[in-house]
Amino acid sequence: MLGNKTFKLIYFCSLSLLLFCSSGKCQCKVGVTGSSCDRCQDGYYDFNKNGCLPCRCSNRSASCDALTGACLNCQDNSQGDHCEECKEGFYQSPNATRECLHCPCSAVTSTGSCVIKLGELEPQCVQCKDGYTGQNCNECENGYYNSDSICMECQCHGHVDPMKTPKICKPENGECIGCLHNTTGFWCESCLEGYVRDHDGNCTKKEVIVPTPEGSTILVSNASLTTSVSTPVINSTFTPTTLQTIFSVSSAENSTSALADVSWTQFNIIILTVIIIVVVLLMGFVGAVYMYREYQNRKLNAPFWTIELKEDNISFSSYHDSIPNADVSGLLEDDGNEVAPNGQLTLTTPIHNYKA
Repeated sequence: MLGNKTFKLIYFCSLSLLLFCSSGKCQCKVGVTGSSCDRCQDGYYDFNKNGCLPCRCSNRSASCDALTGACLNCQDNSQGDHCEECKEGFYQSPNATRECLHCPCSAVTSTGSCVIKLGELEPQCVQCKDGYTGQNCNECENGYYNSDSICMECQCHGHVDPMKTPKICKPENGECIGCLHNTTGFWCESCLEGYVRDHDGNCTKKEVIVPTPEGSTILVSNASLTTSVSTPVINSTFTPTTLQTIFSVSSAENSTSALADVSWTQFNIIILTVIIIVVVLLMGFVGAVYMYREYQNRKLNAPFWTIELKEDNISFSSYHDSIPNADVSGLLEDDGNEVAPNGQLTLTTPIHNYKA
């Protein structure tokens, strides 16, 4: 009976995968499992008469498909049948670890994916979006400028030649470089002086209608009135009178322009100068009046004397009595001089006494 039972167990066990039977249980080879040793264990695949092969997942997964061997649940940002690749947006480091690192590429400026070439230490973004360039797509390409870390297209309205000026505008602020077609301004949005925008949006010379003595009219460029005479649009001929009319218009425009050039500051300086001159003149006039009046007062207050010399005496005549404010005390400082009651002055000297 025992021999029959053993025979039956051997019959149900795969002879090619059997190591031995003990106590009615089959002992399977490495990588094979099941009560009849009929399938691969986890981490193995490709069940055959020779057994199962171990999964090859680059140490990033512990399991794989039992039939195909494709790795399942790859870890560390890896992917592929054997977890040998990095996911989108990651690159494999060049060192021995071979780990998957995040690409330094923004999804705003690029596709987000990158590659690292053999022998290089830094990755390069695969594809930059429009307006961006550089190894990491963090620079603005020609025709774009940086606006809060976003590359914006230059707004030069087609008035800059990209062949002569590849950058078109300044990368730091977007100011257009080398405006063409008679335009000017930050974005080439304005026309040069003497030019106006026509119906098509082009800047053309501003023209002035000038009548001629014959009754016809001609169109003359306003921009060239001060320098030369433009060719008329309507068929007519220039006469001396016509030229005189044109240059008269030019002269009037130049006068208006000259007046417009006088700034408000210059006007204030002129007004201040006039005020200073008027004040100085008034002060001079007041000073002159004061000096004249002072002279008149001194003239009225001065005493007048007449001296008459005779043989025996000296006679003095005084006009101070007729002048109310006259003061003669200063003239009679000598103690030897006396004024008599009759108004005569007596002069006393060490030798002679003179009576006047």
